[in-house]
Amino acid sequence: MNASMLESALLRTHFDVIPFGIYVVDVTSLELVFVNKHFRERMGEAVNGKCYEVIYASDGPCPHCRIAELLTPQGMPNGKTVIYDQYNEHDERWCQLQEKTMGWPDGRVVKYSIAVDISELKETQNRLAEAHAALALRNRELADQNRILQENIHLREHVERIAKHDLKAPLSALIGLPRLLLDNYDLPDEAAHMVRLIEQAGQNMLEMLNQSLILYKLETDTYALASKPLDLLELVREVVGRLAGSSLGQMRRVRVSLDGREPGPGERLVFPGDPLLCRPLLQNLLQNALEATPVGGEVCVDVRSGQDAVAIALTNPGEVPEAIRGRMFEKYVTLGKRGGTGLGAYSAALAARAHGGRVQLDASRPGATTVLVTLPTGQDAGL
Repeated sequence: MNASMLESALLRTHFDVIPFGIYVVDVTSLELVFVNKHFRERMGEAVNGKCYEVIYASDGPCPHCRIAELLTPQGMPNGKTVIYDQYNEHDERWCQLQEKTMGWPDGRVVKYSIAVDISELKETQNRLAEAHAALALRNRELADQNRILQENIHLREHVERIAKHDLKAPLSALIGLPRLLLDNYDLPDEAAHMVRLIEQAGQNMLEMLNQSLILYKLETDTYALASKPLDLLELVREVVGRLAGSSLGQMRRVRVSLDGREPGPGERLVFPGDPLLCRPLLQNLLQNALEATPVGGEVCVDVRSGQDAVAIALTNPGEVPEAIRGRMFEKYVTLGKRGGTGLGAYSAALAARAHGGRVQLDASRPGATTVLVTLPTGQDAGL
């Protein structure tokens, strides 16, 4: 594989893990060059043709097209970024579009567009406007200020920078806006509730974005492991407590044990681990176990000590479908789970591997599933 093909493959792989729609257009022909997994799931795998035909079902170029603003007189990228909201009549959705031109690995000049679905946000803004006209005016002023700030950001073409700035900066601004509204305006109860939902959704999206960046680094072996002494038993309890407040946790039980018994007061199990990897690893696997457990059922989490390694065994009722047992920890593998991305178990396996450990599936017991995580202790661990 030559350098151009490798660079193209890296761009495509990274775009595919980002949880927003991304499409790439040839600025001369307006032909679609690439659409990421998020868009392909909406429009089908065979996505080709003019961008205005495929995305907007239009017979001619879009009136809002900003390509001319992103090119020099010689038709080369000028380094500018445009951010604007656009309503798509074809699929009846509002999106915030962030666009920039760049050189594609095959030599073409392309425009990439990052489309964040803000339909729910738009609907909430309309309701708030009806209840509080003055507040809606302030929202527009803040949105304009946010747009101006984002347009002044000079983005680099490096893949990691795309994730860290093109996406995280505008998302952080959107997360801050609900808090500003709650702190400075006397909102009706219903409106305040909706704003809090927006704030929580933004926080969840930011966490997904941070994890997607870590996932990219793990996939490309560029993640720098930052291990420190962690109490594995306390870490498990922390993750269990975090999920206990969710709808999944409220309708199911989680029992935590140490070497198959009830942990004693003050007992600890210390091992060298990276908290940025270990917490999501445990949360992803425990959430998978809870989702597979019937309402009223119980998930057992057994923390196991050892001289050379520690382990966590998560056991839940129900069986993994035979069709995916051999591929459970591969990327995008999921079956029969509504809203599943196929990334939770995959990222958990990568996080364990970064520690020199592994994740295994044990489906030998009928009617039950056990996922075993093994992590080496090294010389810094102790009880």
